Amino acid sequence: MKQSNRPRQLHNLPSSAKIDWTKYKTKSYLHFDNPIKIEHVNNKIQDPDWVASHAFLPSIHFNITFNKYVTISKDKTLPLNRQKERKKKVRQIFYASHKDRFIYKYYGDLLNNAYNRYAEEKGIGDNALAYRNNKPGKNNVDFAYEVFNFLLTQDQAVVISIDFKKFFDHIDHCSLKQNIKTVLGVEELPVDWYKVFKNLTQFSYVNKSDIDTFLKQNYGVKKLKELLKKRKLTKIMTSSEFRTFKKEHLYKNKKPFGIPQGSGMSAVCSNVQLINFDEELKLWAETYRALYRRYCDDLILVVPVSDTSITLLNKLKNEILEIIERYKCLGLKIQEEKTEIRIYRNGNILDESLQNGTLDYLGFVTDGQTVRLREKSLFKYYCRAYRKVDTSRKIALVTNRKAPKRKLYKIYTHLGFNYKERGNFITYAYKAHNKMSKLKLQSLIRKQIKRHWGKIHKRL
Repeated sequence: MKQSNRPRQLHNLPSSAKIDWTKYKTKSYLHFDNPIKIEHVNNKIQDPDWVASHAFLPSIHFNITFNKYVTISKDKTLPLNRQKERKKKVRQIFYASHKDRFIYKYYGDLLNNAYNRYAEEKGIGDNALAYRNNKPGKNNVDFAYEVFNFLLTQDQAVVISIDFKKFFDHIDHCSLKQNIKTVLGVEELPVDWYKVFKNLTQFSYVNKSDIDTFLKQNYGVKKLKELLKKRKLTKIMTSSEFRTFKKEHLYKNKKPFGIPQGSGMSAVCSNVQLINFDEELKLWAETYRALYRRYCDDLILVVPVSDTSITLLNKLKNEILEIIERYKCLGLKIQEEKTEIRIYRNGNILDESLQNGTLDYLGFVTDGQTVRLREKSLFKYYCRAYRKVDTSRKIALVTNRKAPKRKLYKIYTHLGFNYKERGNFITYAYKAHNKMSKLKLQSLIRKQIKRHWGKIHKRL
């Protein structure tokens, strides 16, 4: 098939003029194809005919299990910070082949640009926060600051926060397809767009455990470790081996819902899926002079009120739940344990029982008087830092030398302030403290992490 030398634009679809090709980085992970540079494939992925005829490879699937420590309040006589319950959270990971990853990212960028235009036209550009490519320099700190700042300027307010359960796993394919057409401004998806959409929704995959077994049987454990360490193995198997392998180990999503979280196109699809939901909830918020923000599957509403009676609380909550119920067909399922109502009154955050409480949003917690980092964030930071410390200590014991510290310092201390041009967790905390200090409350963030150097060296 003849390939075009430059991209073609169909109908009124977004073009590649605004694509930042510097963000298309080559990855070295092992897959069914070899790693490739974007320069070698960018003309192809911009050619609709080539994409329409492209044979997508299966994704590789594995699960990551997280231990979550959830604060509970069954016993009102105990302080909240002593009531911790450990829960396991399993996240399914699917990662595409190297060439397919570039295709998903390219079409995801085109869709994101189209979504930005549509969102501005419909007035929902400020409501959806996650996975936007037109909000440069902004992150969770800025988004949380906006919500807290709005809340603190009210005399009284009701805060409703809702989390959707396994949102990506429940996205309905039919409604997603219709919404993509709406955002792109077409009556039917062009062949190349439909090809990408079909492979995103009816994705095929193989389990990583089966691949690991194949590699160990094919090379032996010792040789495989050596090949991976020296990066001499760039492809899992040959084409002929793949044809045999997939007969027993290939799976496919045959459900009419669910998209793999993590692909370059899945993120923007989560926003496209909720365009009508965002419009309706924004209109509802405007009737109450409220602030509505949604970060992927996590939404929050700050509603100024003149009184905080139980009647009003139930009225507001029921109206929100009725709107969500109408969009249940999209795959919206409320996570009950993460649905919270908070009351802001006299400079304090109260729960529904009018007891002192806290508002937790995008990694920050406030009680109305102070703001701090979420304890879970600190817990994860120290767990990873201590793990790195233990590795350094083991190397020192084996080599009978001083423990290597340079990488440890760059990733987990203030010495890595410009690590990879972005900084590290400590950088993030410092910036968050400076931002949150502008609010009409006390920021405890700097205090939370000021002992990190001493703790890490004590562990060493």
